[in-house]
Amino acid sequence: MQSVTLSSPEDREITSVNGDHGKTYDDVTLFRSHLIKFNNFPQNIKKFFPNVEALNINSANIATLTKTDMASFGSQLRCFYFYINKIEVLEEGLFDENPNLEVIYLASNQIKFVASEVFDKLPKLKKLFFRINPCHSGVATDRASVLALIKQIEENCQMI
Repeated sequence: MQSVTLSSPEDREITSVNGDHGKTYDDVTLFRSHLIKFNNFPQNIKKFFPNVEALNINSANIATLTKTDMASFGSQLRCFYFYINKIEVLEEGLFDENPNLEVIYLASNQIKFVASEVFDKLPKLKKLFFRINPCHSGVATDRASVLALIKQIEENCQMI
């Protein structure tokens, strides 16, 4: 794949995909976007790439991330890399529809508040990167340290 077309940067909809990677789009398991300014979380990724297991959207200028954005990826999503963006809040239920997430990378955002229980429905989470955020900075690379980091995040990033 060589390019993705949006109807406009303000719009959230991916309208077309161009390029050839030698297989079908059904074979794509990683969607990666680097330095493409979406402004909003891109929609319709699953329409074009129904078997995506990993998302890597970095340096995209995205300020909001919602449970609706994440829900379309369902239990298929295993890795979520979302760094160098501008999100400030992790809302309640954000990852509820993604119970098979193993890796979450939220470094270098502007996260100030994390709703309670955001990470509670992620029994397979074994790597959590939360570095360089205003409310807390930490990294965990095994299940025990993930649980400890979640506790620190809950203490330092409480919603008011």
